[in-house]
Amino acid sequence: MFRILYSDTRRILHDKWVRLALAGIVVYQLFYLVTLKFVIGWFFHEKMWADEVGFCFSSIAIFVVTAGTLSTTVTDYETGCLRNKLISGAKRKEVFLSAMIGGMMQGMLYSMTACVSSGLSSLLFTEGFQTYTVQEFADQWLLTTITCMAIGAFSTALVMLTGGKVVSYVIGLSVAFAMKVICMRVLDKLFPSQGTCKLTGLKLTVYRAVDRFVPYSYLSMRPHQAWTDYLVGIGGMIVISVAVGLILFERKELC
Repeated sequence: MFRILYSDTRRILHDKWVRLALAGIVVYQLFYLVTLKFVIGWFFHEKMWADEVGFCFSSIAIFVVTAGTLSTTVTDYETGCLRNKLISGAKRKEVFLSAMIGGMMQGMLYSMTACVSSGLSSLLFTEGFQTYTVQEFADQWLLTTITCMAIGAFSTALVMLTGGKVVSYVIGLSVAFAMKVICMRVLDKLFPSQGTCKLTGLKLTVYRAVDRFVPYSYLSMRPHQAWTDYLVGIGGMIVISVAVGLILFERKELC
């Protein structure tokens, strides 16, 4: 198991798609910063606060993590690496669990890269945080990181179950897009920019459940629920991905 995990970790760190995603995160952060600096600082002649640039990664995190983990896991199939592991005597359970850990590691890597780049940008080019404390800044990035790890696990399980076929991209990115739209709508209805929430009955219960226990929604707003709810949602997503994926992968015919 550790030999496979070491091999997967080394492959991920040297994978061109991972490096491209990391570079893309940094470039996006700089582009976002420069754009806001021009619009707010030069055009409106106002101060730029870190609140506006410190968490821009959250808006693209779902797609970056999903696309990144899909690409690296599909490559494992295309290069025959996965089949070679099984031929060499590795158990399916070990191969699957190693891939899942790799997916979560990618989610953590992307989030931490964004955290460092946004932290440096906020420190060097803004007036500091206006509404965030240091604790709140740390809490939001901790939540973002473990949420990205859960999304990485789900995306990896999806590829392992589809046999590394193109359909995994279609399903994975479609789920990411659909969840992005749904979670934005949920938050807009629960926390409207004007007035108060007008939802009642079953609809209110469902919307609150999505906000509390669906990890995709955690990237759309600063932490506002109890940490126990967040941990239940993230832990549940990882456990379900591992449990269901492992059962099905053990029975799957590999091409």
